[in-house]
Amino acid sequence: MGSKFFDGLQEKSSRDEYGELVGRLVCFYLRQNEEELGLWKEVYPLKPVQKASLDDFDSLLASADGVSQALVEGFHRALMELFLREENKCLMEEMACPVQCFLLCASIHKRGKGFIYVRDVGHLIAKLLYGIRSCVYIELMMRSQAQSGRIGVNKELSGLGKFVLDLAQTSFGFLSEVMHLAAYISGDGSSLPQISWLGKEEYTSLAIHGKKVELRELGNLSNTLLKKVKKQLNNQVKMGIHIKQWERFHAADDMWNEEDGYSLISMLPDKDLKGGRVLADAFMSNGTTRTFFASGINRRILWHKGNCLKWLK
Repeated sequence: MGSKFFDGLQEKSSRDEYGELVGRLVCFYLRQNEEELGLWKEVYPLKPVQKASLDDFDSLLASADGVSQALVEGFHRALMELFLREENKCLMEEMACPVQCFLLCASIHKRGKGFIYVRDVGHLIAKLLYGIRSCVYIELMMRSQAQSGRIGVNKELSGLGKFVLDLAQTSFGFLSEVMHLAAYISGDGSSLPQISWLGKEEYTSLAIHGKKVELRELGNLSNTLLKKVKKQLNNQVKMGIHIKQWERFHAADDMWNEEDGYSLISMLPDKDLKGGRVLADAFMSNGTTRTFFASGINRRILWHKGNCLKWLK
């Protein structure tokens, strides 16, 4: 199901993960022919057309000698029947959607010890939604090639647009509903949030990743960090200079200035600033900063490269 269009949207590792999950979906229903899945097949039967497409793909796999165009097309047809089906009577709770049934089984831990974390369910759904979009795209490309490019892609995507919309009785719509439910549970359910108040009447302490932290301790930490930042600003950025140059100089870069040679260091960002000085001149006019930034002046400033880079960092 790969294509240059979708290759540009995802990292290779992500595409491999998406492809693996889609492959698991098809293998899940191919294995329904095995005896141990007989009960599942009776409770959640596939539609005849879905079963036929999977049987055809199974036959192609049995006779295949490597990856062929026929095998790729058979895989695509199987996905088309699983992904692009519209239910007019069944509700989501009835588990009539084969993709939703697969999601349920994929959400179980490998060793069968309960379900995976609710936020991980969202990752599974996102991969399946991407697979459905990819399937629609590939089908559009195949139709276009069959008609020598005469097929036009409109808002309805040649009748396929309804299969990638929310609030629809389709695989995509069902998955979107479960995604919203999973997001609600992970945000407001019984799972432990990363940060929460302890004693919501007093608001004096927090639980951060399950550990209690007093609010006054956070206040003390904030004050300590602010003092450290102010000290760093005065000593390492302003270089200990307590003169009016800093009040007159607006230390803000003009990102819109495209003049050749413009620099925050050598030009005034605010041209209307009265009495202002270029920052480089202010540093070079002070003995302490001049010896820190430069070793001297020989027609031009001989900068200490290491110290300049340290200050800029």
